[in-house]
Amino acid sequence: MNSRSLGWIGSRRSLSVALVLILGTVSAGCAKGRGGGLGTNYDVFAQNFRYHGVPSTIKSGSFTVSFSNHETFPITHEMILAQLPSGKSATDVVTSAKVKGCVGGGDCESQYLHFGEVDDVFTGATIVGVFNLPPGHYFFACWQQGTANGGDEETGPPHASIGMVYTFSVTS
Repeated sequence: MNSRSLGWIGSRRSLSVALVLILGTVSAGCAKGRGGGLGTNYDVFAQNFRYHGVPSTIKSGSFTVSFSNHETFPITHEMILAQLPSGKSATDVVTSAKVKGCVGGGDCESQYLHFGEVDDVFTGATIVGVFNLPPGHYFFACWQQGTANGGDEETGPPHASIGMVYTFSVTS
């Protein structure tokens, strides 16, 4: 190698070190319970067709959710973030998901104002989502289909219809 080649390698190595430092700083700032450029991180998981680890109140602004699927059988979950209409509850969302023809979300899911999602999280996987919410009332719901006993993911009930809905408030 000549000195020109070594200079390129050196600058590439410096870039790699800089990226590692930047990523380390971002991830440290997003650790659970700590603020940072992306706000607080919440470790949320799905198990037994329920969301776990979501607080009942979140501060407005940006936050991240590390969403894991902890089911003990193969199935796909999602975490759709939508605004809860005034005067409505988790029971109303569950009831709306039971309407005949509410398959895989579709019209049932689209009746709500969406603020983002973490989609297609398979058993054993974790996917991170970043959200930014103003004060109000919201919910996470899963409109994926299937059952614990291996029911078909195309003909099983939407998970929201069996209670996979979690409501929370965002405060200023």
